[in-house]
Parts: sequence; C-alpha cells; structure tokens
Amino acid sequence: MGNVNVTIDGIRVSGEEGMTLLQAAKQVDIEIPTLCHQDGITPSGNCRICVVEAEGSKQLVGSCHTPIAEGMVIHTRSSKVLDARRATIELLLSGHTGPCVTDTEAKECRLHEIASELEVGPPRFQVRKPRFYPIEDVSPYVRRDMSKCILCRKCIRACSEIAARNVFSMAYRGFGSKVVVDLDVPLNKEVCKDCGICIEYCPTSALMWPEAVKRRDGSEKGKAQAKPAPENGRREKLLDMLEASQRESGYISEEAIAEMAGGLGLSVSEVYGVASSYAFLSTKPQGRHVIRICKSLPCYIKNPPMIIEGVEKGIWIRPGETTSDGRFSFELTNCIGACDQAPAMLINDRVYGNLAPEKISEILQFHE
Repeated sequence: MGNVNVTIDGIRVSGEEGMTLLQAAKQVDIEIPTLCHQDGITPSGNCRICVVEAEGSKQLVGSCHTPIAEGMVIHTRSSKVLDARRATIELLLSGHTGPCVTDTEAKECRLHEIASELEVGPPRFQVRKPRFYPIEDVSPYVRRDMSKCILCRKCIRACSEIAARNVFSMAYRGFGSKVVVDLDVPLNKEVCKDCGICIEYCPTSALMWPEAVKRRDGSEKGKAQAKPAPENGRREKLLDMLEASQRESGYISEEAIAEMAGGLGLSVSEVYGVASSYAFLSTKPQGRHVIRICKSLPCYIKNPPMIIEGVEKGIWIRPGETTSDGRFSFELTNCIGACDQAPAMLINDRVYGNLAPEKISEILQFHE
C-alpha cells in the first residue's frame, strides 16, 4: 500500500492509502473536533462537526470518513468551516434540552465543550417543542436522560460493534427520532452489568453511571466477543415482513416484532426502529380507513390546511388520532406520491386529488 501526500493547513502530510483526513491531521497534531466519531467504532459522519474545506470541492467534507487523496489541499479552520461548525452546534443545542451552563454534569458534555471552544452563543434556531423525556433511572447499571441525547448514534455502534449486545437502535423520523431500547421502553437490561461501554462513548450526559455505581478505573470494558452480524439477505427480508404484517393486521404488533427479530437474528430494538421509521407502517392499531395528507412543500403551497380542516370537521379528530368507533385514523406524512394532483389526500391505497372543501365530506361519507 503506497503513501499519499496531502497538505493540511499548509503542512505537508504523508499517509497510507485509505487513511482518513482526520487520521492524517492527527499525525501532525492538527486537532479537528468530533462528536459522533471515536476510535474503535465505524465512522458515520452523522454530526458534521468534523467538516473541513477541500480545495476544488463545492461542499465541505467530513474528515472522519473521507479518505486522503494525492494532492489534496485541506483547510481545517477557514471561515467557511468555522461558520458551518458553529451553525451545527447551534442546531444541536436547540434540541438539546436543559441549560448546559448551569448543568452540574456539563463537565461530562462534549457538546458543551465544543460550544465553548467555538464561542457559540445562544442558538438562533428555536424549536416549537424541544425534546423532553423523563430520566430513566430504573437500571442499576446505566442512567439515561434522553433529553440530552444529540442522536450521534455512538451508543448504538459501541454496543453493537464492541460489546456485541445490540441493545439500542434508532426509531421514528425527523425531529422525533430517538435511540430506543426494544419497543421504546426504559433501559433495564441485565446484559448491561459490568459493561458501561455506551456510557464511555456518549459525548453528552445522556448516559451516565447511576449514583450507586462508582466510575470504573482504567480496567478494560466491553471486551465481549463480537458476534457476526446477520447476513444482508436476512436483513433485506425485514421490510417485506413488516409490510406483510401491516397488510394482514392493519398494524405491526409487539408480538410480530419479537417474532421477526427472533427469526432474522436481529434485536427487538432493530426491528422496532425500522417499523417506526416508515410513515406507511404503524406499530399501533389503526382505524379501518387511514387518511393521510402530505405536509411537504409541493402540497403545502396548494393549501393543505384547507384539507386538514375539512377532515377535522368531517370526523372530529386531529392528526395522530383515531375515531372512537375505529372507523378512521388521521395522519400527516411527508409524501403520498400525488404532487401533480395537489391538494390531495390518501385514504388507504386510493388517492383523492384536486380537492376542494365541498368534496371532502362527500369522500368521507363514501368510506362508511
């Protein structure tokens, strides 16, 4: 394997082929901040804190996963890079519930540390409903405060790749995304005993040692023998199985999720994460007729509030609810594949397009 020569902040660096920009920078003591990256787990590039400027590239690149290439000229602290990092930190802080400045555990928070280093002020970005979850302290081994989670996914990768426990997975969509355990229940698993690898890798105080457990010394942790991941072919069957369960029962039950997990050699968390990430799958019982209205921009400019109001008046429920007689469920989703017919709504598998208020009550009466 030959050497590759790059220039980082004016310093010529020679590294092995396949080395990342982050690794090359470390060779010459150039520090690039990271949140989602840590040695020992697979790089993901989720947080975008480690972005750098590569001459000739229109976009900033993530240094944790971008390999060096011959002749690259890299800038790690240009104004463009620093502005991007500050904006990313502000976005993370806006959804990071709790005043870090007065938080007694702020010393454990890498997000707080980087914000201080970059001199980031109060976030300019305001969210209507910040993430807030009750503290989970039922486990004698790990305390979780998911309000402080920044979705870096380090706990997922550390638990899977190092401890080989697969306790965690991602679930839900968009701003509602969350790291979950099983069917989104509080963490209280015996396999967490004498591990703590997720705590060591968490960059915030979302995962902490319980008060009754003293911090470990320098002894080795998380050295469980890694288990081979399920074959890709088996993972690829999961979505088909979820869709089949949805068609058969109208939703995906806890029992079905557990059965699929056992059959495919996956954790319950992984199956639930996939099931809860798709708008057209549901883990809760639904009405006989599911009404979906698109909330994305192409439909929004065609006045979907008019459609939403018409449905609310017609069946007297709001988005996310089901009528007491089990007749209708009402959901907002990102796309129903009917941009050319907007404003439109989808009832079960049928699209109703070019809607007007007077049409809605007639359509709803048809679905008795």
